[in-house]
Amino acid sequence: MHEYAIQPIQQFDLTKGKNASDIALVIDAMDVMYTKQIDVMCFVTSDSDFTPMVTRALAEGKVVLGFGERKTPLPFVNACSKFLFLDQEKEKTKSVTKPKNIKSDTKLINLLRQAIEATEDEDGWAALGPVGANISNKTSFDTRNYGFKNLSSLFKSIDLFELKRGVGNTYLVRDIRKQTKS
Repeated sequence: MHEYAIQPIQQFDLTKGKNASDIALVIDAMDVMYTKQIDVMCFVTSDSDFTPMVTRALAEGKVVLGFGERKTPLPFVNACSKFLFLDQEKEKTKSVTKPKNIKSDTKLINLLRQAIEATEDEDGWAALGPVGANISNKTSFDTRNYGFKNLSSLFKSIDLFELKRGVGNTYLVRDIRKQTKS
C-alpha cells in the first residue's frame, strides 16, 4: 500500500455476508461524481455489481474506464466507455495462437466490418481513425484485450482485411470482400 501511496480504509460488515465494502465504495464514488469537477471515473474491479454505478456515471456524462480480470462479466465490461483486462501476462503466452483464433471471433469480425462500412468511401476504403472512433462509440473496445498494441496491428493479423498507407502516413482498411466488387 505504501509503495503506491494507497490509503487503506477498513469497512466492517454490519451483518455477515453483506457487501458493506461495495456499498461504501459506491457512496464514495457518488460523492466524488457530484461534488468534484471530474470528467473520468475509473473502476478497478471484476465485480459486475458496480455496473449500475458505471451506467449512472455515463448518464452524468462521465467517461468510465474499467480495469479487471478476464473473468469480469460482460455486462460490466460493456457498460464501461473502455475496459482493459489486467491479466494480460497470462494471455501473452497464448498470443502466438491468437491471430489464428481471432478470425473465429464472429462478434469482433462483425464489429470491425460494421465500423469499416460506416466510414468507408465509394471504393470500400476507410481511414483507421474514424473506424476506431466508430467502434469506440458502440462498445468498450481495446486492442490490447486481443493481444495487439494498436488497431492497425489487429487488422494486419486478420486476412479478412487489407491495409494500406494513405495520405499523411495514415492507414486505410478495407474488407477484402470489397475487392471483387470494385
